[in-house]
This record gives sequence, structure tokens and C-alpha cells, in this order.
Amino acid sequence: MTPIRKLDSDLINSVARIAPEKMDELDSFQLQHDPCAVFTNDKKFSFRVNTESKEIKLPTVALEYLWCACYAFYVLCQEYTAANQDNAIQFDANGTDRSRTAMSVYRWGIEQLSKNPSEEWPSHLPAPVANTTNSNCDIKVANELYLCSASWIIHHELAHIYCGHKNEPINDEESRAQEKEADDSATKWILEGVSDETVLKKRGLGIVIAALVITTQDILAGEFRETTHPRSFNRLYGILDNYFQNPYHLVYAFSVVICHINMTVAGMDIDIDDEETWKGSLETCLVQFSRLASGC
Repeated sequence: MTPIRKLDSDLINSVARIAPEKMDELDSFQLQHDPCAVFTNDKKFSFRVNTESKEIKLPTVALEYLWCACYAFYVLCQEYTAANQDNAIQFDANGTDRSRTAMSVYRWGIEQLSKNPSEEWPSHLPAPVANTTNSNCDIKVANELYLCSASWIIHHELAHIYCGHKNEPINDEESRAQEKEADDSATKWILEGVSDETVLKKRGLGIVIAALVITTQDILAGEFRETTHPRSFNRLYGILDNYFQNPYHLVYAFSVVICHINMTVAGMDIDIDDEETWKGSLETCLVQFSRLASGC
């Protein structure tokens, strides 16, 4: 059994735990609609919901990749910060044992999305554990970020239900509008009214990772398509801009570091202005992505 299955009960419980202040509203929604989650063997990062049957499909390989990304992104940001404090001229994502392990976990997770049949989780790599009492700090943090990220994804799918969306929109434009509304609704559910900065930071990072794993897949693929969903980088920015007004907030720094690392792996040029805020640096990345999307 894949180690990600060990977190299934925590995952289902996290849908309520992510915003305990809205427990009564969630209970009311569940009584009215009775949604259910089904773990599938589908490939790709393809979470989805049937708004008629109220069935949310959670592909195992997508959950594995999400955990791997949570682990890798956290570790790489930590290592980036350490390198900056040491006044390193450049950050090498393979420069330490810790960061090399993170990159190995990340690469394995990405490969799982398309491999058929799926591979067993490598025994030499960090993996999810249900009880983190005796686990290292990186696994504990990865578990928490994974639960936050997956909760936002599930709330996105729930939003399709309570917003009354159709299973088969009339066209791609209507589909993109529905996806944006689901993004906005899920983010509002989790972040609206949160004043405690520690809570906001944790929930925000979880949500950002959920958006980043889509954006980084496009970075590595070298294309940003607009089909039934809005372009990934627009989704990322839309989530952040509404709830994080401080241009130096951690969520912007985190997003920039992860985008830059993936851009380097993809062989993309990176425009850097040391005078920019973290939000400004993210906007610079998004301008580059927009140019790539338009073929300029």
C-alpha cells in the first residue's frame, strides 16, 4: 500500500479542520448535499467532482505528487533562506544532501503522474507517515502542508456543488468562469476573517502550494494553456492578491522561490530586480509566463 494512504483519514478530517470556525456551515452543507470522496487510480493531476452524484474523485498519484511537492517546496525554501543568510551568490537546489533529497522526492512525484503502472514509493526517500511523533521535522511539516493543500482542493470541488455548477458547461469560457468561482469560494472559505497571522500563514502556504503544483507543471512543460481552466499562473496570483496585501509576505516569497527553481530546471531565463518586493518579483515571473503563453 502506498504511504499516502496512511493519511486518508487525516485528509478527510482536514476538510473540517482547515477552518474549524466554519464547522456549523460545513455540517449544514454536508447534510444538504451528502458529498463523498472516492480515491481513484487515475493518472495526471486530475481532481474533479460530479455535481449530480456529489462524488469527488481523488487520484492516488495526484495525492502522492502533492505530498512530494509539499515536502520539496518547504525544504527548498528553507535551504534557499539558509543560502541567502550565508550570502551565497547563487542557490544550488542540489547543493546539500537535504536539498538533493527534496529534489529526488519532487522528481519521483512528478514522474508518478504519468507512469503506468505506478511505481512503489522508493524506500530510500522520505514518505508520509500517519504518526509523526518519531519523524523528522521535514516530514511533519510536509504532512501539515499536504493536508492544508488537499483541503483547499477538496473545498474547490465542494464549491462546484454549492455554486450549482454544471457537469458539462456549455463551452470553455463558461468552464473557466466556474473554475474561477470555485477557486474564489474555496479560498474565501478558508481565509476570510482570519486575523491570526500564524494561522493565515499556514493556511495560505497550503493554498499556495495547491496552486503552485499546477503552475510548476506548466513551467516544466514549457507552456501555459488556457482550456477548460484559467491559466495556472493567473489562478495563483488571483488567490494571493485578494488576501495578502503585504508585498513582502511569506506567501509571495515562497511562490517566487519555487517558481524560480522550476524555471531554472526548465532552462527558462529569470528576470530579477533586487529592488522589487516579493510580490513584485512574482508579478515579474507572471509577465514572463504570459509572454510564453502568447508566444511572444
